[in-house]
Amino acid sequence: MALLALGGVLTCVGGLGGYFFMPTRVMPSGHMRPSHPAGASMVFNVLVAGVDRGDVVLFDAAAWGERNLAVERVVAVGGDRIAYAPGDRTLTLNGRPLDEPYVLDGDPVAGSPGAFDVKVPEGRLFLLGDTRGNSADSRYRFQEAQGGTVPLSAVKGALIDEDDPLVVGLRSAVPAGGGLLFLGAVSGAAALRSRRRAVTAEAPTARA
Repeated sequence: MALLALGGVLTCVGGLGGYFFMPTRVMPSGHMRPSHPAGASMVFNVLVAGVDRGDVVLFDAAAWGERNLAVERVVAVGGDRIAYAPGDRTLTLNGRPLDEPYVLDGDPVAGSPGAFDVKVPEGRLFLLGDTRGNSADSRYRFQEAQGGTVPLSAVKGALIDEDDPLVVGLRSAVPAGGGLLFLGAVSGAAALRSRRRAVTAEAPTARA
């Protein structure tokens, strides 16, 4: 019974924590290259309490008039001022050049449709793709949402490293729990057979 109980706990905890609350998604397009190319596996922590600049998030794109989940990078948060003027080689965040080593070809202003200067409302996020020349992100959403931003409440998860010890540990608990359940079932069956044999051996022999 102890093995069955422990196996059940490990399987449930590992399954819920490692897969339900940290699901794996497949990157559907190439707008997050080079870090996350199309077809790449991405693990998101859906229990995230908050996000910060630089985080890659899974979010509900309803604020942009779409009925799907999307993936973008958080570039500015509530209270920030994010801007671009034609001719600039970088975006500016709160008046300073924004260093973005993750963008494709080191070109953070590629594809920008024109100048913008957005003061991000509190509780909202300004989101951009890493492939700036091929990303329908906040720069193209000024008509649908406040400054092209999305509400923080739309975030459904934040990217977490697939090799993160928490992810590995929780997901490893599933096969471990399954193994314990199997051993518990085998041990239980063996114990039941032993008890039946003992009862049969102790039963009185009927007299003629």
